[in-house]
Amino acid sequence: MIRRNVLHCLTQWMWLSDSFVYGPISVSRHRPVVFSRMEVINAHVYPPPADLFSLSGAVDQQGGGEVPAEGPPTATAVARFLGPIRADVVHLHHGYNLPDASAIASFLHVPLVVSFWGYDVTVMPAREPERLSAYLSAPDMILVPSRFLAHTVAGLGVNVSRIRVLPGSVDTRRFRPTPLPAEPRVAFVGRFVPKKGIDTLMRAWPAVRQAVPGAELTLLGYGNEPPPADPAMGIRVLAPDPADPRGQVYDLIRWCRVYVSPSKTGPDGDAESQHIGNLEAQAGGRVVLTTDHGPIPEFVEHLASGFVVPQDDPEALASAAIALLRDYDLCSAISERARVAAQRFDVSVAGAVLDALYDDLASGAARAAERPRGGGL
Repeated sequence: MIRRNVLHCLTQWMWLSDSFVYGPISVSRHRPVVFSRMEVINAHVYPPPADLFSLSGAVDQQGGGEVPAEGPPTATAVARFLGPIRADVVHLHHGYNLPDASAIASFLHVPLVVSFWGYDVTVMPAREPERLSAYLSAPDMILVPSRFLAHTVAGLGVNVSRIRVLPGSVDTRRFRPTPLPAEPRVAFVGRFVPKKGIDTLMRAWPAVRQAVPGAELTLLGYGNEPPPADPAMGIRVLAPDPADPRGQVYDLIRWCRVYVSPSKTGPDGDAESQHIGNLEAQAGGRVVLTTDHGPIPEFVEHLASGFVVPQDDPEALASAAIALLRDYDLCSAISERARVAAQRFDVSVAGAVLDALYDDLASGAARAAERPRGGGL
């Protein structure tokens, strides 16, 4: 099989929450080359490929090829950055740097794939149209993780023929099922931002604690305003472990019986695109207690692979948590079905689909380049 060069464009390699970006890259049979506008971070968590270049240093410090702070790089900058490297496909992960990716794909005359993941199409089009809307005609293919986000992208005027749903994936080699704890433990993992619904969870928790006195809640995440810990209420708050943050997530999932994700639409319109944490918890054989927000019901089926309540409803959230923490047998039945449901989102499946997509786009571009220009058939 042909091994192609795929140029992956990111704002930065790589945010802690980007496991769904890293997974398919790590298992791809194609050669990854990475373009990052900003400096490399979290390399010990997500080992980068050998061919990784940070535009912030690779061009500016070598001289030549002016790189603007905003907007796409010049053709000279792109040429200097790439050097002898050639790509068959350019893949932008997140829409934040669509100007960069558009410029690079145009310079190389190769197809452009763009993956949108939420904020980049739920908030950015209105807030920063110059970074997105003006470039939406550039991608040959747009990937989104859910039907919910596909509808959102189509609403921006993108023809549905260029949109494909490819859910984010979970590495089931790491997130393996373990015995369900008997203790009434609840865990949350995610960024402390409005769409994650932490305020709803904190309003619901006193009722849970009153009904199940031994209930414990652990929140793992980061953000501008982390929720307060309260040992008297069984609440602890953890920051990511700098040495092994992904291992910390897995350990917390093993610790809990119920994984809670009380997502809701943020005040700025920000919404979930899929919620990878739910898949990781399902793969680990845990009960996911979540909401009917946005795309989540596409991946968590009520009483089959999880427990779904209305978004931004603390009473419903509390009632469901109490029911689950009081009924071990119900949790056990749901967790087994959740584990099976998560298998279809394994990273090996997503990686194979993505590799086939790269092949199709690169082959189509090659055939187009070989066609004689003018003169009829």
